[in-house]
Amino acid sequence: MRKLTIALALATMLTAAAAAASGALPRAGVRFTGLTSAKKVNGFQDTVTFVTGTRSLRRFSFGTLGCFGYGTFPVGVDPYATSLAQLKTVPLTPKGTFSVKSAAASYNAGDPGGKLLVTVTGRFSSARSATGTISVVETAGNGGSCGPVKMTFTAKQGSSAS
Repeated sequence: MRKLTIALALATMLTAAAAAASGALPRAGVRFTGLTSAKKVNGFQDTVTFVTGTRSLRRFSFGTLGCFGYGTFPVGVDPYATSLAQLKTVPLTPKGTFSVKSAAASYNAGDPGGKLLVTVTGRFSSARSATGTISVVETAGNGGSCGPVKMTFTAKQGSSAS
């Protein structure tokens, strides 16, 4: 009888631990938004956004000035909103970690001949919160390169994606 009680108690604890571990994953189709550690420009902070999928983060985007930077920024204009980098997907594990290494990002600012390679690593600390690091390496149209430039981020659950 004692062995049965211990076995049932152990099974209950393992089930609870498994439920807690899977609880770190948000449901698919949820939008997350947060701030990065990039410095403020013109009083504007850089943001990161993504939508959860079952096996990946989709539409992962963040503002970046690359690592070359570019020009001056008109007063009252958010330079991060006008220089977005976007990754189509970032793989997500069943344990709530996500990463992609040196992925080519679409980038709508700076040198039109340039390329942006992005590395993202992170994890869901709960079903409503994720933390991570973004690293950017930029290659200019003239062949020059710079980076990596690193920033951290924390994103919280926002509205559901359509």
